[in-house]
Amino acid sequence: MGDELKLVGIAIAALGLAAFVYAAYIAHPPLIQVPDFGKWLEEKVEQEQAKNQKLDPVLQQQLAVNPKKPVRMFVSGVNATELERQGFRVVKAGKYASWAVVEGDYEELQKLLKNPKVQKVLYDQRVRAIGFADTLSQIPIKPVVQDLGWNLEAIKADIAHRSNFTGKGAVVTILDTGVNHNLPDLHDGYLDGYDFAYGDPEPDDVYGHGTECASIILAEGEDRYTGVAPQAKYYALKVLNDNGEGNWSDVIAGLEWVLDKVNAGEKIDVVSMSLGADLAPPELETLCDLLYSKGVILVAASGNSGGATSLYPAAYDTVISVAATDIYGTVATFSNGGALVAAPGVQVPVLSSDGNIYYGDGTSYAAPHVAGVLLLVEAEKDITPGQAETLLKLSTDEISDPDDKVEYGQINAVKAINNALNLNLLEERSWYEYLNEPWAQILMGLAVLAGALKFVAWRQEGGE
Repeated sequence: MGDELKLVGIAIAALGLAAFVYAAYIAHPPLIQVPDFGKWLEEKVEQEQAKNQKLDPVLQQQLAVNPKKPVRMFVSGVNATELERQGFRVVKAGKYASWAVVEGDYEELQKLLKNPKVQKVLYDQRVRAIGFADTLSQIPIKPVVQDLGWNLEAIKADIAHRSNFTGKGAVVTILDTGVNHNLPDLHDGYLDGYDFAYGDPEPDDVYGHGTECASIILAEGEDRYTGVAPQAKYYALKVLNDNGEGNWSDVIAGLEWVLDKVNAGEKIDVVSMSLGADLAPPELETLCDLLYSKGVILVAASGNSGGATSLYPAAYDTVISVAATDIYGTVATFSNGGALVAAPGVQVPVLSSDGNIYYGDGTSYAAPHVAGVLLLVEAEKDITPGQAETLLKLSTDEISDPDDKVEYGQINAVKAINNALNLNLLEERSWYEYLNEPWAQILMGLAVLAGALKFVAWRQEGGE
């Protein structure tokens, strides 16, 4: 009896399967709509790919360590009001673009990734000063033929100064770790500032990087140090913290601050940014584009990782990317590529926040030279960002660039002034420029050889 029941059950199951196959695949039109498993799987894969494209891998790593720990997430493409309505804790919101910063854990991240309006979700604390953190402001003077001010001579800024081009009346905004504007050489040119990293009106500089960049641009030369445009004025925005690190939201807020000033009719000619990262929210480019359209020239360091492309924001079309050269006009191996022009960035003398002068390396120090040259021009003639880019292309000297990291050459202040104002200032060659001449190198080699032979002869004669 048991076996008969089994056979009946098998027969019923077979009939049911046959009926299902007929209804789903044979009957026309089908009596039953069967889900397309292949299509379902494809849609699932596409959804996961879309989520991965939205997600910053650094943020993913942060939450993988501790999924329950809230972190700051930069949410791109959706406004703060909508996020608050969905129950997210918004700590900062955009003014000129749809972005917000929320604090949340892994579970809330998944909710954000499922939102079709969300373009990107990034770890907010991602940007840093483009310097060498372990040696910043502590790099010793190296035994090469350089002196205080060699960088100004290299770009012919000293000749511009003697011809009374000093940047008077031009204005720059410096986004960095703050600036010690109480130093004698940085005091008179200071207009105003804000600390976005800690939320107060005083952009003090504990780290030192911002002060060093500011000194290259416009130190007044009243005490110890002279910059490229010593009579220019400046705003200091602290968007990086006391460790030289920061949030993209603070950088964008700083650019919004600049845009507010420009929209209110205040003069800002140049923005200098010696900061960056390899990934940035779309709203950073949006703000750069807006400032570009308002006539503000944006300059940024290309990066110090030696990569083929510039970091953001230097990588944007509306930003002038600057690489670093040494005293001989050779592009530094640490410089990132994709740069429009180059400027001194190896063993550059800088005035730090403690009032001392140090020698440092980095594209962080190259970009301020270009900002300073543009201020020399802006003081005499108002130019658009597009005109500034064209001017720089026409105003460079040849460099040694074996890896093709720089599109043009090293910026020349005299050429920039001559090209912009249709003048004919004469260039003077700096003494160290002659060292690149073959005859000079032969003479130096002979001198070293003669000295060595004389030393050997002296020792053979019993000299001690």
